[in-house]
Amino acid sequence: MIDIKTLTLLPQDELLQASILEIEASRRYRQLALSFLPYDADRSQRMTQLGIACEHRIDALKWAAESLGLGACVALPDTLSPSHGGSGQGGDCFIVDDATADLVWQETLDAALEGHRFARRLLGVNGTPELERPLLEYARQKASECDVLMERYAGHARQA
Repeated sequence: MIDIKTLTLLPQDELLQASILEIEASRRYRQLALSFLPYDADRSQRMTQLGIACEHRIDALKWAAESLGLGACVALPDTLSPSHGGSGQGGDCFIVDDATADLVWQETLDAALEGHRFARRLLGVNGTPELERPLLEYARQKASECDVLMERYAGHARQA
């Protein structure tokens, strides 16, 4: 991943990067929903909800882009191939035991934390006042996504 700590990005680049991140996260959560289904319906449902939240963020990014006349700069789910930047995490098989479930959940949490860090970096390098509010909300929602995963992970660990 490109380190953008010292860069200032054009608004179209910020919107494109954020939308690609959300598309990848949405796909990951959808795949994980299927993987967790036979093992833990609650976790599967949580993954589905997180995937839907990603789709809402894509819509919000698209709306923000359109308000700046940059609607074409937001990647949409059908514009990226499934292998574009995908991690291969989850979805490749069904989860059938606690060890695998814990490993996949930790990997999912790690990916969400990285997504949140990236969202904060986008906000930090933003030079477009019109994107300040959408990127701030985007970073807040990515933080909430992490909170949901950490809360569920901690709750599962206490039950074990």
